[in-house]
Amino acid sequence: MTTTEQTPLQRVVKQYEERMCGKWKPNNRFYNEIGINQKRFGMLMRGKLPIYAFEAKSLSDFFKVPVTDLF
Repeated sequence: MTTTEQTPLQRVVKQYEERMCGKWKPNNRFYNEIGINQKRFGMLMRGKLPIYAFEAKSLSDFFKVPVTDLF
């Protein structure tokens, strides 16, 4: 049995989905609003790249969570 640890961004998205009572799928409007392209967002979700401060601020504003939840 393998356990995969979630990245902080994955946890924030999961909490957002729980609050919204459904699956969330980012769209072009989301990417434009937060200023991160689709490829980079995917890499951030998987923990392949470090998150920059301006990205954390944009994501925390969008998901309505403290910035510290993203680190």
